Amino acid sequence: MSHPDSRIVDVILAARQVLSNRAVIQDAVGVEASLVLELPIPEPTGTFKPSRLPVTAFISQALENGVPETQPLRDAFAKAVPVLPWKYNYEPRADLPDLGLRMAWAEIIGPEAPYVSNQFCFGFTLIAPESLYPAHFHPATELYYVLSGTAQWVLSGTKTRYQSGSFILHPSNAVHAMQTSDEPLLAMYTWSGEDVVTLSKYA
Repeated sequence: MSHPDSRIVDVILAARQVLSNRAVIQDAVGVEASLVLELPIPEPTGTFKPSRLPVTAFISQALENGVPETQPLRDAFAKAVPVLPWKYNYEPRADLPDLGLRMAWAEIIGPEAPYVSNQFCFGFTLIAPESLYPAHFHPATELYYVLSGTAQWVLSGTKTRYQSGSFILHPSNAVHAMQTSDEPLLAMYTWSGEDVVTLSKYA
C-alpha cells in the first residue's frame, strides 16, 4: 500500500467540504453531492506519476482566477499540482487535430487512478482558452464544480453560461459539450453510478 501524500489528502478533504456545503440544498445537484459523499474513499494502492501536457501551461493562469468561495479548493489544488497525473485519452479527430493539446484531466480516484475505486471517480479537468470540448456522453452521472473560468455548457441541446463557483450536473448518457472563452477553465469533477469504468464517447 502506498503512503498517502498529504497534498492529495488535503485536496480530497477540500473537495469533500465543497460537496458537503452543496449537499445541504436538496435539489438534483445536492442529491448527487450527498451520494458521492456517502461512497468510501479507497486507500491509495497505486503510485502517482506526475505528468505535464501542453494544456497544463495554463494552470497558473487558472489559479489566479476564480471567486472567493473557490479559493480553498484552488489553494489545495495548487499544492497538489506537482504530483497530479494529467492525461488525455480520446481518439484523434480530423476536425479538431489539436484537441489533445487543449484539454486534459487529472484523476485521483477511479478505476485507473492511484486511489482505485470502481464506485466513483474524482479529479480535475483543465481546458485551454478558446477551446471546444465536443459533444460527448458516458454512462456515469457527472458533477462538475468550476474553480475558475467561464464557459458555455451545452446539455441535451440547451446552452448555459457558467462561471467560477457553479455546479453543473450531467445525467447518465446525456450529451454535453463545453466551449471556453478567453480564459482557461479549471473544474473539479466526480463520476458516479453503476458504470464509472466506460469512458466518454463522442456524440
